[in-house]
Amino acid sequence: MEKKHHFQGFRKFSIKTRLVIALLMISIIPLVGISGYSFHIFSAALQEKLSASISQTLSMINLNMVSEIEKYQYLCGSICISEEIKKGLLKKDMTDMEKNQAILEIQSMIRNKIIYPAQAKNITVYDTDGNIFYDLGYDGFYQEDVDRILSQLEKQDQDVWAYAHTYRDRNILVLGRRIYEQYSKSRVIGYTLISIEEKIFSKTVLEPVGLSDSSNIIYMNLDGTVLSSWNRSIALGEKTDDELLKKIQERLPKKTDSFSIHENGEEQLVTYIFNKNLNQLFVYTMPYHYINSEVYAMLKQILVVVMFLVLLCIVIVAMVYQGIMSPIKRMLEFCREISGGKLSVRIQDKHKDELSRLSGSMDHMADTIEHLMDQQKTQEKKKRELELQMLQYQLNPHFLFNTLNSLRFVAAMHKDQIVSDGIQALSSLLQNTLTNKNEYITIQEELENLENYFSILRIRYAGSFEYSFHVEEDELLSCLVPKLILQPLAENSVMHGSSDNGTVMEIQITCWRENEDVMIELSDDGKGFEVTDDALAPHPERKRIGVANVNDRIQLNFGRKYGLKINSQPGKGTTCTLTLPELYADTLS
Repeated sequence: MEKKHHFQGFRKFSIKTRLVIALLMISIIPLVGISGYSFHIFSAALQEKLSASISQTLSMINLNMVSEIEKYQYLCGSICISEEIKKGLLKKDMTDMEKNQAILEIQSMIRNKIIYPAQAKNITVYDTDGNIFYDLGYDGFYQEDVDRILSQLEKQDQDVWAYAHTYRDRNILVLGRRIYEQYSKSRVIGYTLISIEEKIFSKTVLEPVGLSDSSNIIYMNLDGTVLSSWNRSIALGEKTDDELLKKIQERLPKKTDSFSIHENGEEQLVTYIFNKNLNQLFVYTMPYHYINSEVYAMLKQILVVVMFLVLLCIVIVAMVYQGIMSPIKRMLEFCREISGGKLSVRIQDKHKDELSRLSGSMDHMADTIEHLMDQQKTQEKKKRELELQMLQYQLNPHFLFNTLNSLRFVAAMHKDQIVSDGIQALSSLLQNTLTNKNEYITIQEELENLENYFSILRIRYAGSFEYSFHVEEDELLSCLVPKLILQPLAENSVMHGSSDNGTVMEIQITCWRENEDVMIELSDDGKGFEVTDDALAPHPERKRIGVANVNDRIQLNFGRKYGLKINSQPGKGTTCTLTLPELYADTLS
């Protein structure tokens, strides 16, 4: 009966160690897995709720910012449509008196007709050559900032928001707009720049939000230029982080969304809102350590409970361990006594569990061993008596070979060469088969045995057959095959294939390699016969060495892929083909 081999990897450890490993696998690992999964679920839920809350906060900031910006957009629009400013920009050759008069009219118009917000620090009007036409305020820009802002206004037909640093060391947001000719919007005649104190956004709009530790809100253009930030360590007017801007641009024109980035070695939750009218962004960043702080506190409490449960499991395992190991130790002691020859010892465990039943089986086994030992002593005595009787009937193979050699010498002395050769062949054949105990022999040895057998057959069937050998490769002569697989085929060919009309039958034995197999073919041109379906059917109880026995032996040794095939037709001869694996002594296991 074939035994099933299950996984035995833990057998190298003691039972105590295995119980501890089992404890880890069935208690600690699931608990840790559940804790980690709970942490992930709670963190994801908290992140989702915070993202929704932050999106609402950014929406409110966006509304407040829009309402604040509309004041400055209205101021900028009022200046851009002013008739006095347009007339002054169109008239290039004004005298100083005319220019002063125009500026007085513009100032009077601004003071009387335009609402001037408190945080508007400067109003500057430039002509298309970049020259200042009108300047209302007490602070100014550096020329490189002016050139940058005017260059942006030349390229895009919409309001431009930019950051600038003034002579008086102020952070200013600049709102720029084109001024068109009265009756031709396609013609630009100048530019208006409104300077707004940056603190109106960082202090008035962003600061009241009440951000958490390490969080930040950034107000920036679509190209990533930071216009304002709650965190004052961020450089205004500079480009924001490339990864942050790239991930936002991938999600546009989606109005709002959330994602994660790594910044300064820390993972951040980012939520943005996009103002399509202004082409500007509000970006809220929050570190994950703030999000997960509450979850970590809860995880610590879970770990305390887990440790308590693990200790409880260890106590239970220790109790179970004692209940298992106590009977096992008694069994081990029993086995040591039995192996030492003390067969009268017994365990006698009266409990009702599996170990008790095993102990009972071991006691029964000891009873059986003790009984068998008594039987063995009786059988050994009888066996010695039988061996003495068998020695009287043994035939010594050496006596048989010496007798055959003596007969061969007598036949040679009487000049009977045929009998001498036959006895020589029989002696060699018997010596190779009786004294050689190996199951496998080389093809060369098998062919030598076959040649000896043919020599014996020639005594009886002299002149009725001829034979020849052909091996395509010399290497095949050392290939191993089962002993006596060709002799039954040769016997069948000579005895049943020879004709009665005096015709000499040709027997050819051929050996060659085909794919990874060895093919041996024995063919004759004798009488032939009708091949039946059951000619090579397996016969487990067959004891004679015949053709079917050859096929049985090959398939029992090598499998159904190999064996004997017979092809014969009456009057056309017989071909027996053996298929064998290519097997050599150095690869034989």
